[in-house]
Amino acid sequence: MPLLASRVFMNQIKSNPGWKEELVAASDEGVLILEIAMGTLHVYFPDEQKWLVSVPGWAKEKWQAYLDACTDWCKQNRIPIEIVNNTYVHEEKKGI
Repeated sequence: MPLLASRVFMNQIKSNPGWKEELVAASDEGVLILEIAMGTLHVYFPDEQKWLVSVPGWAKEKWQAYLDACTDWCKQNRIPIEIVNNTYVHEEKKGI
């Protein structure tokens, strides 16, 4: 599989690198934006507490599903992933 390839996982969360050091994690319910360092590729995933105060209602109970999907994507692309409390995650709003 090529570096930074898109992949759909069993839980239907599709991850792709975005611009401005973002990892775009999309599902049928919405799109979440996570931090990915591009100089030396590295994904920073929010801990559960940061997740709960940052994501919209539809995603609050999906921390593990998104972590699993992002971890799988990182493994496929040989990119480290780290759970931290000082990163960002937010919803991408359509049409804004």
